[in-house]
Amino acid sequence: MTTMLAAERTGMFTRCLFCHKPFPENGQLGHMPRGRKIAFDPVEGRLWAVCEGCHRWNLAPIEERQAALYELEKITRDHARPMGHTANVTLLHAGSLTLIRVGEAGLAEQAWWRYGRELRRRRASYESRRSKVTAYTFGAMQYLGDMIGFTDGDVPIDWEDTPVADVLRWRRFGWAAWHGRETCPFCKSTLRALRYDLGWWVYPVRGADGQLGVGIPCQRCDPWTPEKVYELQGDVAENVLRRLLAYQNIGGASERRITDAARAIEHAGSAGEFALAVTNNRQSLWKMGATGTIGLEIALNETVEKRMLDLEVRAIEFMWRREEEIARIIDQELTPRRLLESHVRRLPIKLQPRFDRFIAEPERR
Repeated sequence: MTTMLAAERTGMFTRCLFCHKPFPENGQLGHMPRGRKIAFDPVEGRLWAVCEGCHRWNLAPIEERQAALYELEKITRDHARPMGHTANVTLLHAGSLTLIRVGEAGLAEQAWWRYGRELRRRRASYESRRSKVTAYTFGAMQYLGDMIGFTDGDVPIDWEDTPVADVLRWRRFGWAAWHGRETCPFCKSTLRALRYDLGWWVYPVRGADGQLGVGIPCQRCDPWTPEKVYELQGDVAENVLRRLLAYQNIGGASERRITDAARAIEHAGSAGEFALAVTNNRQSLWKMGATGTIGLEIALNETVEKRMLDLEVRAIEFMWRREEEIARIIDQELTPRRLLESHVRRLPIKLQPRFDRFIAEPERR
């Protein structure tokens, strides 16, 4: 046992004990410098490095946990952003770290920040590509003008964003956001495809089941009459809306617009409530404006990712239950009593009844 503990002390956070894959340096934790996915329980005093290769949990030696647990609690409170949770575990991000905190973290989930970061990145990418397309276009126009003698160096060319954005949109998305067969309830005409360039005029609706849907004006009827629309419902509608919004917001968004959209989501109460609230106005995506469509894209993406995160967090909880049982046996059955008592006294979050139980239990070694 002593040999095994010594091996753990020298190599626990260098390589995984199961697949021997090296743990990468995280650059954030002074007392646990290796491992980018870390699980910890500040009440029971457990600490694991989770291997990103084999996904096994490597339990840290008990004498090496204290300082790291305090450090992790501080990062959780000051810097971490919650991604999802169950009744027993919370999944958080803090810089390059993915943290699994056992117990309720008491932090409000704000997934919109991830999409704010994505929109900023999208804006930077768009500006870069727009500059290249514009430069190539101007160069080609100048070259052709010189060839045919139809240029005037004193006349500036005013090139708006829309033509460049349309070129980039077509290259990335194609021409249609949806293909299928949908019948107009009024004139019985059939919609077989929804073109992206007509997507500005669709509007979110709320179906009979209360779920988000998409209303597509019928071009054969009066397009401004709310009843004369094709309606898409369920997952299809959600996917179409996400495609249309990504198409329209290809240029990303400024920091101010992202902040305004995030405030609107927070004011609604949640991303799901915001997405349903926009159906009350029955406005087209065009009339919603840039801030409205940015907010709706953030809300829809958050809703989809939350469903995926819920599955991931439930899988993490399953793993935690198995690893907790092993860790409990190691700590209470195989750890010297004096070392265990010292460890429990210095936990960042103490439960006195549990501590008293540890002291009252007879030594089992």
